[in-house]
Amino acid sequence: MGKGSITRRRLTRLAGMAIATTVGLSGAACSTSGQSSGGDGKTITVLAEDISYTDNIKALLPQFEKETGISVKIETVPYTDQASKILLNFSQKSSAYDVVFTDNVYGTGYYDSKYVEDLSKYEQSATSYNSFDKFYPPYIKPMTKDSVTFGLPVYGESTWLMYRKDLFEQYGIAKAPTTMEELLADAKTITEKSGGKVAGITLRGANGIQSVYPWSGFLRAFGGDYYGADGKIAVNSPQAVQATAFWADLLKKYGVKGVGNFDWEQNRIAFTQGKAAMTIDATANGPYNEDTKASVVAGKVGYAAVPYAIANPPATGNTNNSLNVHALYLSSFSKNKDAAYKFMAWATSEPVQANAVKTTESVGVTLTAVLQGADYRAKYGPFQDAVLKQLETGNVNYLPSGQSANTIITRVGQSLSQVLAGEQTAQAAMDAAQKDLSAQLK
Repeated sequence: MGKGSITRRRLTRLAGMAIATTVGLSGAACSTSGQSSGGDGKTITVLAEDISYTDNIKALLPQFEKETGISVKIETVPYTDQASKILLNFSQKSSAYDVVFTDNVYGTGYYDSKYVEDLSKYEQSATSYNSFDKFYPPYIKPMTKDSVTFGLPVYGESTWLMYRKDLFEQYGIAKAPTTMEELLADAKTITEKSGGKVAGITLRGANGIQSVYPWSGFLRAFGGDYYGADGKIAVNSPQAVQATAFWADLLKKYGVKGVGNFDWEQNRIAFTQGKAAMTIDATANGPYNEDTKASVVAGKVGYAAVPYAIANPPATGNTNNSLNVHALYLSSFSKNKDAAYKFMAWATSEPVQANAVKTTESVGVTLTAVLQGADYRAKYGPFQDAVLKQLETGNVNYLPSGQSANTIITRVGQSLSQVLAGEQTAQAAMDAAQKDLSAQLK
């Protein structure tokens, strides 16, 4: 939520005017397994993220339309506008969108609110395109609840530590840090020994989801959570305050200048241009690190798990690395559910995902066969194994989810910005967030 991208590429799209994109009859075709026609001339409308995965679907769409007789209109909006647009549509019980494409942070809430369909009753109608068992298990898991599958994953991500192997060797650091204490020490060593020419670390520091996404890993690294044992908000727990103080101190002392304003893209560029020795962010960053045309650190980056501060950290469950999945959801208010599901199965099928690997940045594809395929290995070999390992241990509850997710993320992000700017102590800022959220969420 990152993604992805939360995303992460998806989370840094600038808000703008929604662009309605009706796909025409031109474009590349995709070979499929011969799903029979039967669209009866129906037209479905999809509200999608403005992202490369959507572009890939658009490029291959004419073949689907030709063989099924189903016309598909895809409207794309920036991620920052998407949640409010989808929620407004659902709250009005509108049939304007048959399918929506967004991440599991919101998708679970949509299912709980009965805004999206149980897909199990549709699966058999389009098995020649796709079926639930073809998805990589960590990706389909967030789309299930109470034995119900309610979304088809298009792409996803986890989080990891990225570090400069060459700088670690140069400054006598034997291995990637496995504890937060080691992370701090390594950042200090590189900042000081380089004479400040290279910052020890760079992270997203901009307000809202930008800072909250990687900070959530620090929260859990110190043993914290967004909620207490009673299920109520707990963002001012001792662990949350400690994580916030550590995070801010790390960036103030050893971060890149201006890090308080960094979003996903600015943080990525700082690392790929050699301004920092470490960063913690989405697995989607891997291709950018290894792009020899744009990155000065290509071939010099190591990939490791996010360090912990607590002893005996969990290996699964409430881990400190994310599992964020962006999926297609079938609206309960759609008047063309059979046709809409057929599109969903095709859009996540192996030929479509394989084409994404060949033609665009698509480290987050979701089918097991594609993730473990030769084309994926050839393109993402330097970090393929690390990606799969992070996904296997990823925490689907890494960020708040459901209808209150945006409220929590926004308010916590405000406190993080205040601490990083030196306007409040970690304790005061998180106490204020706790008070506000407790009042809003009761």
